[in-house]
Amino acid sequence: MGIPIEEMVHTVEGALAAAYVRAFSPAGYVTVKLDTKTGALHVRSRSTNPDGTVVEEELPSEDFKRMAAQTAKHAVLRHIHDLEREKVLRDVAEHRGELATGVIDRTEGGTIYVDLGRAEGVMPPEEQIPGEQLHPGRPVLVVILDTQHNRKQAQVRVSRAARSFVHRLLEAEVPEIKAGTVQIRSIAREPGLRTKIAVSSSEPGLDPVGACVGPKGVRHRAILSELSSEHVDIVPWSDDPETFVAAALGPAKAERVTIDRVTRTATVLVPRSQLSLAIGRDGQNARLAAKLTGFRIDIKPSEGDGPIAAE
Repeated sequence: MGIPIEEMVHTVEGALAAAYVRAFSPAGYVTVKLDTKTGALHVRSRSTNPDGTVVEEELPSEDFKRMAAQTAKHAVLRHIHDLEREKVLRDVAEHRGELATGVIDRTEGGTIYVDLGRAEGVMPPEEQIPGEQLHPGRPVLVVILDTQHNRKQAQVRVSRAARSFVHRLLEAEVPEIKAGTVQIRSIAREPGLRTKIAVSSSEPGLDPVGACVGPKGVRHRAILSELSSEHVDIVPWSDDPETFVAAALGPAKAERVTIDRVTRTATVLVPRSQLSLAIGRDGQNARLAAKLTGFRIDIKPSEGDGPIAAE
């Protein structure tokens, strides 16, 4: 691992000083110096008298030597373990936001622990897909969020509920996204229920939605299989807000979209037969369309009944 000898000696000396204090409870501040050539120990204490004078004295170490070797061994092993853990965390941190494959290890108090090899993934309830059953021993794909502090081992927080998880899934399935000819412009997600993804293309003639769906829907199905029962809509992004809002409300067909740029409100007329489709179950379709586009959406039937708002 290439640990500097000075760093290791400093660690051992600190551990020996702490062990000496626990064993003999001497007065003052105790330090230990280790002679790396002879193995000799020099234990000293430093204390201050009431008159302010500083007293330093050599402390006996003969009785301490019997436990010093074991203390030093534990200190070295612990230091190496800490350095290994920190190195793993630094390496994992470089892959923050990327997908990782692991195996479900256990569940404790609703939190799922994932064996990622060199690190342990921690997936709290809010980062899990609601209703998904993940049992120990099952391979699982997650996205890495950030590192966690744990003295025993390297831990990272992972997720299957984050929008970035869907983003990375789509990126892994669609070569055009990695090539840069198709871009993911925005994602709105309600984990376990529905996700809407807006995509665009920088290459003339390339259909971004078609590229993401894939031949005979193969790429779309691969994403759906990873998300269990979650529904995924892929819609074309447009810099024209009227066009974008209409697409975001799919599969409903909008007759007309009017944009108020001051209040960032989109008023959408849909045929009465499309009203429930545009709104969605419990308002879900309209709500996700609003999150995807950044507009408050008022949906009205063409016949002129009252509006239904989504933000």
